[in-house]
Amino acid sequence: MIQLLALILAANVGASQPKAILPLRPYLKQQETIDATIDGVHGTFLFDTGEGVSAIGSDFARRIKCRPWGRITGFRMSGERAGYPHCDNLVLAANGITVSLPSAITLDVGDLIGANAPHIDGAIGLDAFAGLAITIVPRGCIIVESRDSLAQRIISAQPLPIRIVRDAEGVALSVDGAVPTPDGIAWMELDSGNGGSLVVGDHIAPLLGLKTDVASPEPYSFKLANGIVVSGPTRTRDLIMDGDIGARFLNDWNLTLDLAAGRAWLAPRGGCLVGFTKRRESSRTVISSATSSNVEP
Repeated sequence: MIQLLALILAANVGASQPKAILPLRPYLKQQETIDATIDGVHGTFLFDTGEGVSAIGSDFARRIKCRPWGRITGFRMSGERAGYPHCDNLVLAANGITVSLPSAITLDVGDLIGANAPHIDGAIGLDAFAGLAITIVPRGCIIVESRDSLAQRIISAQPLPIRIVRDAEGVALSVDGAVPTPDGIAWMELDSGNGGSLVVGDHIAPLLGLKTDVASPEPYSFKLANGIVVSGPTRTRDLIMDGDIGARFLNDWNLTLDLAAGRAWLAPRGGCLVGFTKRRESSRTVISSATSSNVEP
């Protein structure tokens, strides 16, 4: 009987553990990177919830022996059209967990950041975690949740209405958070890759008490639909989205995303879980990001 009880307790403890914890490293003032392999080749990638479609640099594409082809077309928040060739059917692995990456555009992200920026091999977006539940601990880790660890985590977190955005013919994946206005709900992208000011679209700026075309950031605050205050330097411009909430806000909060069910929660920033034992290579979890039914029971 005692042995049976011990086994039951051990099983319950194991069930509450997440699938994996992927370390994040600080990058520049506000952003972060993740170390991972793609098709067996190691690289350092910007982690960017606003990336849409994950990207690899041209040199990294050569290292994995990919010849980019075709074009994935999307739009920047300013409305500018952007199209890049892509590599398909890639496998991303980090810290004992493996996901499929259906497509990655080839783009030298470091060139966009600046010539003196530390080297990175690309950018990993939320598309790499499609169908999964994750918690992003700013500059700490990405926790890939199990069903039970997710249930425990959201008990003390504040739910936030979100929209899952699948742009670029459904290849991209990003998340918009709900922001109330006098005329209805606005939806602003949650964008950890934006290390600068908050950005609000001119078309809703007056509803939030802002002037349009404010090029120099000014102090401002507004509330999300769950009552959490977003504050910081804010500018307004002509956008094809309602706004962009970047790392200056997100770095103060643990953001949990259930990308299968389209749910989100915010909790005050805390540390990564302790006591989680990394899976051995022989028991690596293999997950397809193309499905939404891969949260472990």
